[in-house]
Amino acid sequence: MNKTIFLTIMIVIVMSVVFYSSNFNTESFEQKRERILNELSLAIDEAIEKDRYKCCIDPPCTMCYMGNWLWDDGSCYCDDLIMKGEFDKVCPQCIKGIEEGRCISTRIEECTIPQVK
Repeated sequence: MNKTIFLTIMIVIVMSVVFYSSNFNTESFEQKRERILNELSLAIDEAIEKDRYKCCIDPPCTMCYMGNWLWDDGSCYCDDLIMKGEFDKVCPQCIKGIEEGRCISTRIEECTIPQVK
């Protein structure tokens, strides 16, 4: 009899855990995307505060933070590259932002270049 009660209790506990965990993450795709993008934005803001994110556009690119360009440590130095005249090394997301008029480079005259390489 004790084994039956023990097994019943164990089954109820396991079923409760399975049910709870399957219903715990009920975020929609849009909610999950918004949460992830917000966390990414906060991480970039933190890198900016630590002077490791010197992006040349506003809002800052995410490409560099994600390690999809020259840096893979959550940093961006595209503004430094603009100041050095090394436009061929500026990430594509920043180039697009410059073309869209979102440039905030410390070398503002470079924001009006007719064609960024």
